[in-house]
Amino acid sequence: TALASIAGAAVTFLWQGITYLQSSAWPKLSVATALRWLDGRSWVLLVRDWPEAYRLLDAIPLSLALAGLAVLGYVLMKWGSDG
Repeated sequence: TALASIAGAAVTFLWQGITYLQSSAWPKLSVATALRWLDGRSWVLLVRDWPEAYRLLDAIPLSLALAGLAVLGYVLMKWGSDG
């Protein structure tokens, strides 16, 4: 999980960097954007029922969320191997 997440964060950041170099505009890629891409129908309910949660997920950059997931996976792996 940690390696896949850090690889995903690197690929996301690299894609955003290449796009920025081509267009001089940093593309916004948030957690909400990625989840909408995976399943758009369930997001209609989230936007309607919990607009605050949707705004929060839309404010979190995907690359940072994946890096945080990588750190969490690494910590859990190290914590589980001590016992």
